[in-house]
Amino acid sequence: MTMNLFTKIKKKFVFIFLILLLATCLKSENYNAELKGNTMGTYYIINIVEIPKSLELENIRLEIEKTLKLINLTLSNWDPNSEITKLNNYEKIGKIKISNDLKEVLKQANIINYNSYGYFDITADPLIELWGFGYKNKKTRTIPSQKEINDALLLVNQKELFEINSSNNEFYKKNKDLKLNLSSIAKGYGIDQIGKKLETLGLRNYLINIGGDLLAKGNNKNKKNWIIGIENPNLKEKLVKEIIKVSDKGIASSGDYKNFFIKNGKKFSHIINPNTGKPIAHKTKSVTVVSNNTTNADGWATALLAMGSEKGFKLAEEKSMSVLFIDEVNEKLIKIKTTEFKKLIKE
Repeated sequence: MTMNLFTKIKKKFVFIFLILLLATCLKSENYNAELKGNTMGTYYIINIVEIPKSLELENIRLEIEKTLKLINLTLSNWDPNSEITKLNNYEKIGKIKISNDLKEVLKQANIINYNSYGYFDITADPLIELWGFGYKNKKTRTIPSQKEINDALLLVNQKELFEINSSNNEFYKKNKDLKLNLSSIAKGYGIDQIGKKLETLGLRNYLINIGGDLLAKGNNKNKKNWIIGIENPNLKEKLVKEIIKVSDKGIASSGDYKNFFIKNGKKFSHIINPNTGKPIAHKTKSVTVVSNNTTNADGWATALLAMGSEKGFKLAEEKSMSVLFIDEVNEKLIKIKTTEFKKLIKE
């Protein structure tokens, strides 16, 4: 009787041990990883959580690199062989066949242009080049004359200068001298495309960072929302100005504090107001937008920075957008948060 009881206890112990061992083995089938590299004139860092053991990291890297190469070949103004460069160099009025990727970017650009009252405008390339901030890389930046600005403005009007036929993937160029600059939206689209690629591989938890613009999906390694630090526009102070918690969101920031030149004691930012043809001159130093995708966040960050907090905050509130404006008032930085953005702040 005692022996039978001992045998039963022993079998039960072995059974429990086997279950625990199996659970440990199953748990070890997933791993976390970080991938780094260079793209679009900047860096990328991709953190991936819970990668199946059957999926090799090198294969993931190759898929990411292929996606980035395709995006650059489509959207990069800096690549002389890219689709957007060829479209810009097509010096005729008429229809041009375009890829699905370019079509999707242009469609999103049109939506942001319309809803931002023209403060986001991808036809602003002549102005960007005129002020020396474009891909032609002027070594000497000078202040253009009002006549030069007025002449450039004749080629800036997204609503009027081109049309898209989505069903036929056709771009209609209405002015042979039209030039598009996608630098304010291409990075966000590239991030979203990497996200889609990771999803096709069965990956659901990741943080993609290209040059500070982000896509946060699922959870971090602690099975919680991703914790994101927003850069301080005053680079002499601590690096992070605000901390938020997000999941399944795109995050993009635009600022006037890194790319600028100074002439006659005055600062000229690379953020051009497409309505005036001149660099912004208001108190807003940076704008961070949190949206459902990074393409949208990227474009809106530029639009709202061009607009400034006085107009931009009202518009962002009307549209229930998650936005952080950072203004400089009397040499002090002031944070202005929309109602939706406040919900994301880490306590």
